[in-house]
Amino acid sequence: MLNKITGAIALIMIAVFLGEYATTIKSVPLWIITVSVLAMVAADYIFSLRSGDGE
Repeated sequence: MLNKITGAIALIMIAVFLGEYATTIKSVPLWIITVSVLAMVAADYIFSLRSGDGE
């Protein structure tokens, strides 16, 4: 249960940080990288929840 909570908090924190960074710079390549990284982080979070690591 603790992994779900801390993982969700980390996912939200990195999304806010990268989103703020990308909106400040306003570069198309940076947006592509930011969206790709957020998709990979979200996929890793979902896969780790499904596999039951750390429980």
